[in-house]
Amino acid sequence: MLSFGGCYSNHLHALAYAGYHYGIATIGVVRGEMPSPLNPTLQDAESWGMKLHFVSRLEYRNKTHPDFTQALYEQFGDFELIPEGGSSPEAVLSCANIWSFLAESDFDYALCPLGTGATAAGLLLGKPRDCHLVVVPALQISAQEARSILSQHLTEMSVSMPEGLTVLDGSSPYGKVNAELASLWYKNPNLWDPLYTLKMYQAFCRLAMSDTFPHGSRVALFHTGGMQGLRGCKSRIERLAPEFQGPLPL
Repeated sequence: MLSFGGCYSNHLHALAYAGYHYGIATIGVVRGEMPSPLNPTLQDAESWGMKLHFVSRLEYRNKTHPDFTQALYEQFGDFELIPEGGSSPEAVLSCANIWSFLAESDFDYALCPLGTGATAAGLLLGKPRDCHLVVVPALQISAQEARSILSQHLTEMSVSMPEGLTVLDGSSPYGKVNAELASLWYKNPNLWDPLYTLKMYQAFCRLAMSDTFPHGSRVALFHTGGMQGLRGCKSRIERLAPEFQGPLPL
């Protein structure tokens, strides 16, 4: 199985462990030059048997081009290709089942972050009829662009866009943490990854303070993982947090 990701990719980390657990050979195409030494995320992946293949950022941008894929087949032989982030129709269907694992599902609102969009699309597809989903991009894109990502996932499955959806603008670039986010993370260090869930939590706090949710509403916040990102920016968080002087949206 072959897939793609950055040096702190949660997806590649999880795929490597799944391959180790189930005895499946895995290949990770990693964006950027090989760090020396390997960072802890890549060390884990390699220790679980994943073969790491580093490509330049320019090459990585062409990862969906047929010529790039053909070159990978020529180098590695036959493999099952998994899109970046595991973002496939199968993944969307799996994420739709997340609701069935909840002890309760009687929520008025639910919030989740968006990266490649498979998790958010699945939660949208499987959500209870009366639950309103709020999607918070983890990258700096408009609400319209984020909605298009969700729409593309559903279109690939021949499913129309369900009702009960709000998509917010992405306020900061992917992988970036500012002083406010860093300070907010210190209020909840054991709960939030800094690149996905923390941005969603920041949006939730602001929405709550603006009375978006009626009194007595039941709100679910989906923690989608992302803990490898903390390995890559913990020192930056520690440096930035003291710089924030304003009030936090709590």
